[in-house]
Amino acid sequence: MALIFYARVSSKGQNLARQLARAKEVEADKVFTDKFSGKTTDRPGLHELLDYVREGDTVEVVSLDRLSRNYKDIQHLVQKLKDKGVKLVVDDLPQTHTGNALVDQFMLDMMINLMGFVAQNEREKIRERQRQGIEQAKKRGAYKGRPTKFSEDSSDREGRLVFEGIKKDYQAGNYKSKAGLARKYGLSRQQLYRIIKRIDQNN
Repeated sequence: MALIFYARVSSKGQNLARQLARAKEVEADKVFTDKFSGKTTDRPGLHELLDYVREGDTVEVVSLDRLSRNYKDIQHLVQKLKDKGVKLVVDDLPQTHTGNALVDQFMLDMMINLMGFVAQNEREKIRERQRQGIEQAKKRGAYKGRPTKFSEDSSDREGRLVFEGIKKDYQAGNYKSKAGLARKYGLSRQQLYRIIKRIDQNN
């Protein structure tokens, strides 16, 4: 029975140090990491973790949103771990130790479902406020559109470097597959396709 720790941040510019310190503190037997958006479960580290875990293992994360930022994805991942006979520990959720494994699991499931729902509901409210703000800006003629992070003239330094790296590899044919190229730069395939479309249009 192994303790497996999963750590994730959303981009290459963010730091995993705090989560890795926690993994060291709990003396995790194995650590899987991703620098990838939580909007998708198509992450190499997460795939490796799910292939690695065995019945009786425990998976630990510092918070539920490290697994995913999508309520349905959280439910799916939690169920997948349960089907494998793997216990999930979420540091920022209270742990119950009643002595009855079924009761403890029921309480954890209930908290996970509640926290996942609350988190997604809050994100939807934020998106709605953003949408309303954009509508108001359009009416005032002040809306200039969403800035492109991954472009040759992006104000984001990391975005420019990623764009230039992909452009170089893409134009030189230095990749086996587009999925592999996306993984190399920590992007989703949809993000990569948008970047490639921009490169093709500029040529």
